[in-house]
Amino acid sequence: MFRDKKKEKKILVLIDFENLLKNTATPSPERLSMEEGFNKVINQVTEEVGKIANVFIFAPPHLASLYARTFHELGFFTIHCPKIKDKRKEEKDTTDEILIEFGKKMINQIPDLTHLCLGSGDIDFSSLIKEVKLQGLKTIVIAGNLTSLAGGIINLADKNPRTGGKWVYFFSPTKE
Repeated sequence: MFRDKKKEKKILVLIDFENLLKNTATPSPERLSMEEGFNKVINQVTEEVGKIANVFIFAPPHLASLYARTFHELGFFTIHCPKIKDKRKEEKDTTDEILIEFGKKMINQIPDLTHLCLGSGDIDFSSLIKEVKLQGLKTIVIAGNLTSLAGGIINLADKNPRTGGKWVYFFSPTKE
C-alpha cells in the first residue's frame, strides 16, 4: 500500500542509542551535551523534512538509566533492550532485534506516516528499511560518523531533495 505523497510529511524516529554513542567522537566534558546533540539533529530533520510523530530510543538498561532524564526532557520514549545470554552462555545484544520488530509494527500503526528516520548506520537494519520502502515510505538515516555507515544502509537511504545526496544526518553530542 503506497501512501499519498501530497500529504504533510510525518516522521517516525527510531534511534539505536548505543550505536550512535559508539560511533560518535566524544567531545571534552565541558562541550559534551547529549541533549544539545539530539536537539540539533531532531531540529534539522524537522526543519528540512516535516513533523516528527514520535521518537523512540532503544538502549541497554544501564544507558537508558544513565540518560533517563535527558530522554524524558527531550520527549523521547525509551525502550530498554537488555543484554541476554544465548544458548552458548554468551552475552547477546537485543537492540537490533527489538528495534526492527518494533519498527515494523509502528510503520503500520501511525496514520499518514511518510518517513522513517533510523538513528544507526548498522546494516542489520536493512530488513526494516526494505519493509519501510515496501510501504511506500521514505528513509532518512542519522549516524555517528561517515565511517560508521554501512554501505548498504547508505544505499537504502532515500535521496534528499534539498541536497541531491543521500538523506543522512550526523549526530554530534556537543553544545555548539
